[in-house]
Amino acid sequence: MITKKALLAATLVAPAALVFATQANAQAAGIAYANPTSVVASSKAFAAANQQISTTYKAAFDQMQQRRAALENELKPLIAQLDTNKDGRVSEEEGKAAQTAKNPAVEKIRTAQTNAQNDMARLSNPAARAELFAIESVLRQYEAAQLRVVNARKISVVLSPEVFMYAPDSANISQAIVAEIDKTTPTVSIQPPADWQPSRETLAIQQQIAQAAQLQAYQQQAAAQQRPAAGAAPAPAAGTAPQAAKPAEPR
Repeated sequence: MITKKALLAATLVAPAALVFATQANAQAAGIAYANPTSVVASSKAFAAANQQISTTYKAAFDQMQQRRAALENELKPLIAQLDTNKDGRVSEEEGKAAQTAKNPAVEKIRTAQTNAQNDMARLSNPAARAELFAIESVLRQYEAAQLRVVNARKISVVLSPEVFMYAPDSANISQAIVAEIDKTTPTVSIQPPADWQPSRETLAIQQQIAQAAQLQAYQQQAAAQQRPAAGAAPAPAAGTAPQAAKPAEPR
């Protein structure tokens, strides 16, 4: 079954790591790291918002699944026209030959895919916008929560994980920041004002969360295919929040 996260993850891309500094000293010589994307994704507020989005926009998600199924049915006979050796797949050579011969099926496939993408974007936009508003609402709590952790642990500098060549697990304060946000903001709204627009940082974090969800889905699928029929441990539950990136071990 296609999940809400898989559907929303359709067109999301990006990087971005936040770098913050504050005062005091200790915790791995006064230096720590945190991953804002992991903090948002691990928060109770974001989990609750996703549950609410799944319920509120269920009809749209159902329509998206139906539209995807309709596209598959529309493409099957067109793809069959390009599959000249009838092996059930279109090779690169068959695709090039169809384009060179100006096979009308090629243009029909492009048109069908474009129309489906437009329909999927229209259907997913309200839910994606609701998720963005939830992300930004959690992010508004980030600096204050981080400052409380910094002061409590006497940390002098907080960096992004990518800056480090190596750091012990104790230098990661992402979960401590999550705990602070969970105390003060266990829920957030998913209803943005009509004129609200997400920040670039919010868009980047949504894209990173979507990428992490897609990667996890691929890993679970691969693990399921490789797992022996009996006695294997189950794959991690879908929707688990992405973990903070850990600095690489020294080489």
